[in-house]
Amino acid sequence: MLTDDGDLVVVAGMVAAGKADATVLDALTADTPRGQRPFEPGRFGIPPEEFSRFQRLWYHFKVPYARASLVWWHLFCLALRHDDRVDRALLRMTERLGALADGTGAALPRAAGAPGPAGVPGGTVVVTDDESADLGALTAAVRLGVPLLAVADAAAAREAGRARGLDVRTAGAPAAPGAADRPGLWLGPPPALGHLPRTAALAWAGLPAGERDELLATFERRVSSIERVRFLADETAVDNRGVVALVAECRKAPVEDWPDTSLVLMTLLWCWQEAGFVLQELNQSFLSFPALALFLVRKSREYAARLPDGVPGDPAADAGRDPEGVVGLARGLARLRTAVEERYERCLHFDGSNWERREFLLPLSEYRRVRPVPEELCAHLHDRIGAELPGRSGNPAEWDRFLELALEAGSSPTRVIQEIAHWAADAEDLPVDLAIFTVPHGRKLDQPWTMEFTDLFCYTGFRTGFRPEDFGIAANRVVMYNVIAQRMRYNAVKKAQNYAPVMRFPPQGFNLPDIAVAEDANHGGHTAAGIRLACRLPITVTRAGTDWNGLADVRLNRSAYHRDNRFLPRDMILGHRYTQWAKGVADATYRRGLHFEEKWTDKVKDLDI
Repeated sequence: MLTDDGDLVVVAGMVAAGKADATVLDALTADTPRGQRPFEPGRFGIPPEEFSRFQRLWYHFKVPYARASLVWWHLFCLALRHDDRVDRALLRMTERLGALADGTGAALPRAAGAPGPAGVPGGTVVVTDDESADLGALTAAVRLGVPLLAVADAAAAREAGRARGLDVRTAGAPAAPGAADRPGLWLGPPPALGHLPRTAALAWAGLPAGERDELLATFERRVSSIERVRFLADETAVDNRGVVALVAECRKAPVEDWPDTSLVLMTLLWCWQEAGFVLQELNQSFLSFPALALFLVRKSREYAARLPDGVPGDPAADAGRDPEGVVGLARGLARLRTAVEERYERCLHFDGSNWERREFLLPLSEYRRVRPVPEELCAHLHDRIGAELPGRSGNPAEWDRFLELALEAGSSPTRVIQEIAHWAADAEDLPVDLAIFTVPHGRKLDQPWTMEFTDLFCYTGFRTGFRPEDFGIAANRVVMYNVIAQRMRYNAVKKAQNYAPVMRFPPQGFNLPDIAVAEDANHGGHTAAGIRLACRLPITVTRAGTDWNGLADVRLNRSAYHRDNRFLPRDMILGHRYTQWAKGVADATYRRGLHFEEKWTDKVKDLDI
């Protein structure tokens, strides 16, 4: 009947919000087995546009974990019954969650896993110990019109409630397959949430005016320089410009006059400043203090689990009592992140169709391990360059010596990079359609912030036999090359401004390695060049003992859309060899005071080499 359990969650939310009658739930759960046909809201008198609206709300609720607390969803939808504005419903949800966690409202104290004595309507409450998957508990609470509460032990809560004269109910349905092995939403005990808005407001008000203004001004600069953000305080997404505008408004007003949603957003940015997480991991999610606390607690526990000796105690155990609130959580997360970065490379999954991003970790011992140079590449370079790579370890000294031999053979650094790109585009162990290598031309490396677009060398190797028209790409290879190269040079010049004593224009943030899908969904240049499935691998180049980030990278692209064609984390580990080879050649070039060819620093008319 239903396409998936998400539809049942949506309908339950609509009933709680007063948008559908409770009899719809009875009809749905008593009807034919799920999955036989799509849910038809009109059949039950539900306006399709209203059903679509709640589907969108549930989607944003589930970001970034692909699941969410059904307790939160229930409270949020109940709040919509009183006021249909999403921002106000989020605020009311936050207030109610604080009451639940503190044991001051009509519910069971979460931490004790047992019922409290106060004011449950009708003396009835539904509890669940699987708050992100217990659909039976959600639908039971909605049908009965009673509170839904997450507890540590549903059976114990039911018995304790009975002893206190309360009717504590559970869904009684068998657990979903694998539920026992699935970690809880918080990955451990949840903290108290009720104090978070108050603590954040006090923290902001406690900053000296000058320090607060400087911090907010930093947010304006940083948010302007990073890739797209999309947050939701209501049903309208706020992008980078919108965030900057809200920060500017807060700079003009005392903290006590900040709107509630601005307080959440400013505190999120403060946590980002302190912790150094990827801000876009919260793209497409609703802004609320509970959601921010969940993000910080989960990531802290995920990082702690990666450390060989763990950390003393639970990173989030004292979050409910921390006088710094979520900012204190962020500072703790920063310490954990520093420790994790000593052992892991932080990487990203990126979906260009919706701007969602997810961090994942690769062991440095694997990701940055110097890999032997394949014999096939050595043979290819010998055939095209006329020089033999003096070794197969792939270390910088071998590439330095190889460049010397290539120069003696009458070749050039440009030809070496080009032939590595050609080989990468045809590599059988990592199939791609395009291999894009970008490095500085060689001039202005003493002051890269003075670079112009023509100070970057970019070359694209196309897979042998690649025809753009086979993939619906209107551009020919020359146009594809020019579009790609223009963007690569633009990115590097913008990133170079991070080093500038006085910036000529707003910088672009440095990138973590990432793998992406749907790169062309919201990017005209990517559409024109057929950039769809991508793997982006940054390079740090070195000149005269100084390392420069953001000026070089390798990007791999696949033009055919299908799930099996997506890049995987293991592809990044294998693809990292290209960054090692390109860095070896580029550093050796700069060491000799040489440059890459001018032709490939500007728009070209042909791809002849």
